[in-house]
Amino acid sequence: MVKIEITLKDEQGKKLKQLPSKEIEIGNYHLDEIEKAVEKLRKEMLPELTRYLVEEGQRQFTEEKKKKVG
Repeated sequence: MVKIEITLKDEQGKKLKQLPSKEIEIGNYHLDEIEKAVEKLRKEMLPELTRYLVEEGQRQFTEEKKKKVG
């Protein structure tokens, strides 16, 4: 069992988002088992990462627009 933790940070190292840690089973550390486990993890975590980054981008875009208008 391997524990994976993903933390998003900005350029200054400030923590933006911490995803819940996930444990993956990689069997006997054979390459095909590792690849399957990583692919499963990617399918589980990538949508949440994508959603956060898109929402953050939209928020920043909206703030910039408000500053230009105001």
